[in-house]
Amino acid sequence: MLEGGYKFKTASRELMQIHSGKLNIKIADDQDWTLITEGMDFDVPKNSSFCLEVLELVNYTCSYFDD
Repeated sequence: MLEGGYKFKTASRELMQIHSGKLNIKIADDQDWTLITEGMDFDVPKNSSFCLEVLELVNYTCSYFDD
């Protein structure tokens, strides 16, 4: 993912695994950003949204779950 700001909506629960790079994430109505770097991951609940601020080119895998 290229540097910049993004907003996504989820229908399913998502797991994002970060293989390289770094970004800030803010899930739904959270007030604070969380820094995520290489080797880390994060979950986003279904029927939610999240904002990303990509600080450095990110290589990632996103998995979707229907639970």
